[in-house]
Amino acid sequence: MKGTTELLNIMHEQLDLKGSPIKVKWCDYDHFTYPWHFHSEYELVYIIKSTGIRFVGNSIESFSDGDLVLHGSFLPHMYRNDDSYYNNDPNFRVHSIIVQFSHDFFNHAIHHYPEFYPIKQMLKRSVAGVYFGNNKNSNRKIRELLVKLLRQKGLSQLLGFINILSLMSHSSDIRMLNSNEAVAETAYVHTDQRIEKVLSYIIKTGYHSLTLNAVAKYADMNKSAFCRYFKKKTSKTFTQYLIELRVNYACKLLLEGRLTISQICFECGFNNLSNFNKQFKKTFHYTPTDYIREFGYLPDRHQRIYIY
Repeated sequence: MKGTTELLNIMHEQLDLKGSPIKVKWCDYDHFTYPWHFHSEYELVYIIKSTGIRFVGNSIESFSDGDLVLHGSFLPHMYRNDDSYYNNDPNFRVHSIIVQFSHDFFNHAIHHYPEFYPIKQMLKRSVAGVYFGNNKNSNRKIRELLVKLLRQKGLSQLLGFINILSLMSHSSDIRMLNSNEAVAETAYVHTDQRIEKVLSYIIKTGYHSLTLNAVAKYADMNKSAFCRYFKKKTSKTFTQYLIELRVNYACKLLLEGRLTISQICFECGFNNLSNFNKQFKKTFHYTPTDYIREFGYLPDRHQRIYIY
């Protein structure tokens, strides 16, 4: 179906690290353009100059100069700038540093060497999104080293980044962006090719007809075995995972403004509006109507969300 194909293409970003475990990017944009998406790589975003709204999992917060967040593997996220960034005004630019690194980055060392244990714990917590405050010297040092990282190459850059991860893992000025226990404790295990195939299948398959039987059959397992396997690998039941995908896609469609709430409800696979409203509010702490009234104006498209 068109909706789920679009979800696969837009949400699941395929990054190419080109043989290196890390990719360091300097960003100089009119405004952020990346839609609501996720990828297997971890991502560290340091906002040097920019303001707007940051969407990370279930978290919706304003961001400004100095904002520093670690996004976990497969954690959906999006940055949207304030209205002033969409008027071609040269005084409003996005300057940021983005570091993307593989989810199996020095995997053996993290799991076997005690020196890397704090980093291991931090990466586990990053499934909820980790915000680093501005009140500690260690966090200011992290920001300084990220700027320095842009000028480094090869082994020097790799060692420099490990030092940054170490400082991050020992910081006491951090905050989890998702307080919801179910989100914060999620620990995806994507070293298993079967679960990656299953998750891709869930995204690609039409939500309207997607059933537990069909997914279990695709995984070549009976329902009971599949449910145990899926919960072990994702820390979520199949139903929980599917609802979260549907609600996250609904969030994107609400921000786009092409469809009414009722149309979005059925486009995302919910069979009635009441259940859609309930699940959306449970996830984002807003009703769909309140959500689009608060966040629904997209100045680059010159349109408002249609509520009815």
